Amino acid sequence: MKPLKQLVSLEERAIALRSPTDLLLRRAVQAIASYFQVECLLWTALEGEPGESRVYGSPGAGAMLHDVEVQPTGVEPAVPNLADSDADSDIDQPAQDEGAIACYVPRDFPAWLIDQLDAPRLTQLEPGDLIVPILAQAFDVDGFTPETYSGTRGNLQLLLQVRRSPQDSTTSDPAADLELSNPAAIVPPTGASPDVNQLEGWTAHDVSLIKRLANELGLTYSSLLWREKFERSQRQIALMGRIAHLLNSGLETDDILQQIAAELGQGLMGDRCLVMRLQATGVAPVAHWERSQVALPALEHLERSEVWQPVIDTFLDGGASYLTVRPDATSGALQHWLQQMGATSALLIPVLIQSDFFGAICLLDYFKVRWYALDEVQTVRQVADHTAIALASAQHHHDSHRQTTALRLQVMVPQTSLRDSLTQLLNAEAFDQELQQLSRPALWTVQPPFSLIICDIDYFKLINETYSYSVGDQILSQLAQRLRRQLRQGTLAYRYGGEEFAIILPRTSLTAALDVAERLLNAIHGHPFDTSAGPVSVTVSFGVAQQDPRGDRNARSVLQRAEKALQDAKRQGRDCAKGLEFGLGA
Repeated sequence: MKPLKQLVSLEERAIALRSPTDLLLRRAVQAIASYFQVECLLWTALEGEPGESRVYGSPGAGAMLHDVEVQPTGVEPAVPNLADSDADSDIDQPAQDEGAIACYVPRDFPAWLIDQLDAPRLTQLEPGDLIVPILAQAFDVDGFTPETYSGTRGNLQLLLQVRRSPQDSTTSDPAADLELSNPAAIVPPTGASPDVNQLEGWTAHDVSLIKRLANELGLTYSSLLWREKFERSQRQIALMGRIAHLLNSGLETDDILQQIAAELGQGLMGDRCLVMRLQATGVAPVAHWERSQVALPALEHLERSEVWQPVIDTFLDGGASYLTVRPDATSGALQHWLQQMGATSALLIPVLIQSDFFGAICLLDYFKVRWYALDEVQTVRQVADHTAIALASAQHHHDSHRQTTALRLQVMVPQTSLRDSLTQLLNAEAFDQELQQLSRPALWTVQPPFSLIICDIDYFKLINETYSYSVGDQILSQLAQRLRRQLRQGTLAYRYGGEEFAIILPRTSLTAALDVAERLLNAIHGHPFDTSAGPVSVTVSFGVAQQDPRGDRNARSVLQRAEKALQDAKRQGRDCAKGLEFGLGA
């Protein structure tokens, strides 16, 4: 079968067999290079920026890119036969020994291509390369002239660049090529235009064949491209449906966020997906998914303030709706971070909770430079909105939980398993449950920082030995009453040790928590307790710590820091309150 007719038939089968555009473009380059005995480049996706385009090249066509900075995306073996699935097909396949078809990402466009974007036209470059633009709409080959071939910027979707060496100027057999479906379209027109006749090394008949092929290729490419867009749109709709279902599933917020990261990463075919709490001081991952079929570098190098402050500024002050990070000629903090991560590209979408900046969703690719289509970016933005809903729901649920717990405790019978029978405060079991609740990853990063106060009676063992354990119990009971009277309604206090008490202050800074501790201290210092043994003076020491979502692993890390602050208060004479910031005194 004749090569050009064969290619047209293969294009028809490409549509029938739902072949990807990449396969079609590789097949086209292979067929053109083989049939015309030329080196061939096929420029694609020309409507965007240079880095979004791809250039497919025959084995020796790399030299044609000498004036263009490119990045290879990998060389794949010769494309498979499209007709393999039909054993009865009479379509002869092109030889598969022409070598591999390479694919490049141009970092910039040459000047002649920029001219083609403004005014597409058949032309020949000084090295002799034949340039054949392929517009987004069909064109009439017989009436093909630079005037009728030109179009507005944005219409150019593909461009053929072919180079024939002087010794390979043999043309095709016109009689054989008349077997094409529209032979009249490729018969050399009488009185061919001067532009065609002036093409060095190319006959009018060869040019007509290439134009015919370009037209067929453009139509097939458009058909496959639109189908790919439609199928991608269907996948995105299904993805959003699944995520909406997750929000109404009744799962814990942590599980919902993990599922969102997995759905998004798989749906957009990324290698890793992160939901991150972004702060100027660093990053706290909330949810993490990665592709299991490939080996990825360890998740490191997130804690870098010099990287994230500019990102936060860009989202907040610059109003950016997304950021893409790829290796390029310029070197910046994000590019350096990407290199340290071992990734090739990243997409960052901000997450806002009721207009307050929370962080970002980050999609990472490790094996190819990824350019996201606009509809894909919009899909990730919708997912970011759903993520914000899940995070806000977690905060609301926790606030409701605390209020319900406080209300329930007001009417709770003394025998409840969560109440201390002596002091009527919440007991150690209730304290452990609240620490676990606060430590949930989704809540840990979204909640306003809380503070924790630890209170311990000084020399309590000596009090028991001096006055009796009964007097000690009376002091514990009265101390609990004083703590409750000094705290706002709804603030929960716990007895979690023999003479140790704990208070969790939501939405409270370390400074404000120290003020609360001083108020409690003043309510005890200088005010003896009335006991069966008479008035007994008691002093109390306080340790205070504030949650650091970036540095603390969980609420128990805050508790440990508060206990260290309490030890500092004991060492410094007791009867005082000390606070300890994260990273100090550890």
